[in-house]
Amino acid sequence: MGRVEQLYISAACSRNHASAARKQDGLVAFASGHLVALWQSASATAAGVDRTLAGHGADISSLAFAQSPQTSDCFVTGDAKGDARIWRELNGEWTTLAALPAAHSGSVSAVEAVEITCDDGEKQYLVLTGGSDAVVKVWTVSLRGEATLRQSISLKGKIPLSLALSNLPSSTNYVLAVGGTEPRVQLYTSPSVEKGLEFRKSLSLEGHTDWVRCLSFTTPVPATADAGPSTSTAYDIAPGEVLLASGSQDNYIRLWRISRRSTSATDTAPPKPATSGLDALDALDEALAAADDGELRVKAHDFTVAGDGEFSCASEAVLLGHDAWVTGLNWAPSSTSTSSSSASALRLLSASADRSLILWTPVPSGPSLSSTAASAPSSTSSTAAPSVWTSTHRFGEFTSSTNLGFFGALWGLDARTVLASGWGGSWHVWRCDMGDDDEEEGVWTPQVAVSGHLGSVRQVVWEGEGEYLLSASADMSARLHAPWRRQVGGKAVETWHELGRPQIHGYPLASVAFTSTNKRLQFVSGADEKIVRVFDAPKLWVQTLRALSGVDEGDEESRPMAANVPPLGLSNRAIATPADADNIAPASNDPFDAVTPVNYTVAEHPPLEEQLLGSMLWPEVEKLYGHAFELVAVASAHASPLIATACKATAPEHAVVRLYSTATWQPVGTVLDGHSLTITKLAFSPSTGAEGAQDADRWLLSVSRDRTWRLYERSEGEGEGSYRPAASAKSHARIIWDAAWAADASFFATASRDKTVKVWTREGSEWSSVASLRFDEAATSIAASFVAEKRLHVIAVGLESGEVHLFTAAPDSLASWTPLAKLDSSIAHVLAVTTLAFCPRRPSSSVLRLASGSDDHSVRIFDVEV
Repeated sequence: MGRVEQLYISAACSRNHASAARKQDGLVAFASGHLVALWQSASATAAGVDRTLAGHGADISSLAFAQSPQTSDCFVTGDAKGDARIWRELNGEWTTLAALPAAHSGSVSAVEAVEITCDDGEKQYLVLTGGSDAVVKVWTVSLRGEATLRQSISLKGKIPLSLALSNLPSSTNYVLAVGGTEPRVQLYTSPSVEKGLEFRKSLSLEGHTDWVRCLSFTTPVPATADAGPSTSTAYDIAPGEVLLASGSQDNYIRLWRISRRSTSATDTAPPKPATSGLDALDALDEALAAADDGELRVKAHDFTVAGDGEFSCASEAVLLGHDAWVTGLNWAPSSTSTSSSSASALRLLSASADRSLILWTPVPSGPSLSSTAASAPSSTSSTAAPSVWTSTHRFGEFTSSTNLGFFGALWGLDARTVLASGWGGSWHVWRCDMGDDDEEEGVWTPQVAVSGHLGSVRQVVWEGEGEYLLSASADMSARLHAPWRRQVGGKAVETWHELGRPQIHGYPLASVAFTSTNKRLQFVSGADEKIVRVFDAPKLWVQTLRALSGVDEGDEESRPMAANVPPLGLSNRAIATPADADNIAPASNDPFDAVTPVNYTVAEHPPLEEQLLGSMLWPEVEKLYGHAFELVAVASAHASPLIATACKATAPEHAVVRLYSTATWQPVGTVLDGHSLTITKLAFSPSTGAEGAQDADRWLLSVSRDRTWRLYERSEGEGEGSYRPAASAKSHARIIWDAAWAADASFFATASRDKTVKVWTREGSEWSSVASLRFDEAATSIAASFVAEKRLHVIAVGLESGEVHLFTAAPDSLASWTPLAKLDSSIAHVLAVTTLAFCPRRPSSSVLRLASGSDDHSVRIFDVEV
């Protein structure tokens, strides 16, 4: 079997809070459809996603790393089907420790986990899962993978959206916070596992006016710190006290303080004047209640935990800074120091649908009180000066109307990096570059992150010389993937990234093709509309390609600088100068009418998400008309200035192929008919090599949902684009999804839903099947290549299950195909492989480079040794 190396994975983050970061080393795990993607965000080589984990049978809806005193080696995931999985890292490899099938009767909406140690010293995991069935379930999972359901907590019809677990102040018992589809936070308490785990409702925290979407606990000063008043100069909090942050759809963040109540002190204390201390707070609370104002409650509420004494929970602060839903909250990881001074680094990160992240920190109260934070009076437990919470840093896309918000609010390595995923599935990262140990004086700069398609990938195609890859997706975008070549630590490093997003469409894209090898910077696209669109690369992208990949295209001076999309428009308009961009912008005060600004600077790193959205578009130069329904297939000739197109069809009059000249962009030749249903793939034949390039494009192959393939042969001497029917066959029992020519046009292969791939060769004027490969799943895509040094043809077959199979055959024995490699879900896809393409440029004489796209939304590149 041939050795396979995974070179690149492009994967987007799902539009939910299913993401988490391991703060000790910067490992980020996030949901990407059915997959869990792992990304070393602190990697010096910025290589992006390095692997994906398969196992779920539906889109992953929740994810969380287990809390651990050391590096967390476990995380929990839940999916839309109700299944949950516990993953554990062992010797650097992540595998499923335990599966919880049908953990809930609806989608798993929230998960939480903590590492625990039993009396016998054995490590276990306490796992909590919440579902849309309005139930929170409590599990314990051993290292042997044995999962035990310990409790089911009914929420009486309220769906949990977030779970947070912590120890009670100075206790081994637990407090569980549940936020969901109600305007309050529910607190549950339970003894530890050794004392008989059982969560019971203790308190409801009132104050929010809409659903609570995110929760986060922290204990700023460890309970093991010196007793007495906090020595922190930044915040007044005693050792062991717990802070809970809750974020809601009402745009507010609320902080709650949980303290251990000392009954002996209050019983013996003399009465206090009504105007001071807690009595003053009681009076204020009663006044607010009398005014029927439920916005703020400052009175502490007491609750008792059996066998552990009394505790108190009070509203600590209300933070106002976001203008839309709060979608993520995370306290900065605690300092490694065990002294109480670690509270001085108390920081809270929040994300919102208003396209911003905010870093909140407490500052001493005084005349400089920020208007963006309102604070309740601080506890009087110490002599430290009272503090208020204020926003010290803001991150986000304040100039782009295309991003509709952030999800999650993650801390990266050493709490000097913040991360969030955007509406389009791309990650956004900022890192604090400091000259000393004071983070507040550091400069936060954007970093290279991960991006990918958020919908099914319909097609991938290499440009003529194999320098870069173009992908088209149902997420209405076309993306260019290319290598970033640079020196890191004195060594040459090459990693693949998204270097361009030439088309952001209003329709799902179906097919793309570069127009010819001579026009490497021009492509056509077909989408769920009747128009074929033509795009040319702008000067800014050509300069970016040269700076990052070392590819010099030469003719940049004749190109416009960039492109932009007018509001409510679908066509990318060319921008020659910055003044042109100003003319496109409408006279409107609505921020969603704003045109995304273009950054004309070529950066030393791959474009960030806001640059991809606004600066990497390609101008649209032509539109081609003629089809009556949505486009399905476009193909470009190898040597002739031709493209072929086909659209959806339910009748023969629409199941036709139309040809256009890429020199004049006018229809040429005759409309090619013969099919009765939608044509799914078109392919021009390459040159046989016997007559140079003169015999390239001799045949045009089409395959269809009507289970037939057809060949059209070029009519010599009758003008450009003149093709006539040459052969056809009803060769499969089900739909033919894809077809591919051999590199020397000696055969073509068809892939069908009937679970077969057939190889067709020509004898005289007749084409016949010489081989039939059978699979356990429907064959959905196919590609072919040739290794001249070993005189071997290679075909790659993608299946509906996500597997990719590779086979080889000698030119004189095409009836006998030998398996070369099998790419299963551990390295390939988990849903149907929709497209495959071999790269014209090979890394070495014995290695082929293969690109693939799938319904699982990912684009992958593999190096396969033959």
